[in-house]
Amino acid sequence: MIALAPDAPPAGVVRGCARMTFARRGSRTVLVRSEVAAPMTVIRPFGLPDGRLVVQLITLGPGLCAGDVMHIEATTGDGARAIVTTTAATRVMTMEPGERAEQHVVLHAGTDSSLEYYPAVTLPFPGSALAQTVRVTAAPTARVAVIESWAMGRAARDEYLRFRSLSSRTTLYVDGVPTYTDAMDLEPGVTDVANAGVLAGRRYVAAGFWHGVTLPPETGVQPSAGGIMVAFAQSLPGLAYLRALGDDGPEMDSVLRRAVERVSEAWRLPAIHMDRFRC
Repeated sequence: MIALAPDAPPAGVVRGCARMTFARRGSRTVLVRSEVAAPMTVIRPFGLPDGRLVVQLITLGPGLCAGDVMHIEATTGDGARAIVTTTAATRVMTMEPGERAEQHVVLHAGTDSSLEYYPAVTLPFPGSALAQTVRVTAAPTARVAVIESWAMGRAARDEYLRFRSLSSRTTLYVDGVPTYTDAMDLEPGVTDVANAGVLAGRRYVAAGFWHGVTLPPETGVQPSAGGIMVAFAQSLPGLAYLRALGDDGPEMDSVLRRAVERVSEAWRLPAIHMDRFRC
């Protein structure tokens, strides 16, 4: 477990957490442990007919502010099957130069378990800075899914690339062996991140992976009518990945939903539509 620092944070700064442990009970999955610290909280879980359990996370207040540090931990015990999502976009609020917020996610999937992490989009405000890590450990027979998406600013307010920095590190370890890693570092004020080698001028970015899946050879997600650029394929036996760039938020959501549907088909599970669990 991640231990919170014992000293009190400065006034106006919060260190929130949501720690959850899931266990198998017959044909069902139950939330056997839930520990939260404001501003994070957990909504009562929803059981799905296929035996999976959906848990929604909420961050109270306007969003992540300067100095805030959030911890999310989820563990599925042997045979348990859980889906963790958020009810709305994660907003990273405007900050003074030199300040930043942090978010750290730790996921562990036990033997023959399933753990899916599908948060809503992250939206950085002008002048904001976010450093995030996602660390996943999985048993060889586990199924794990992680998809994240980021907006490059509020389009309606013409805030494209007005944030200060956005950093994310995602790693997957299977039976202790590094299996997947993804990194994103964007500093619009330092380098031209809008160029074709990075964003190609697009306003939305998405990345994700699935462990424990074998996609049929014909599986894929084609570029949408809205111009979403997407790569979705098998990279290693048992491992699939997704990367996407686009200009339209709803179109990006549609591409991600279709990718989840393809994996659900491979897992012989009903497709899960996250929209019903979001505001």
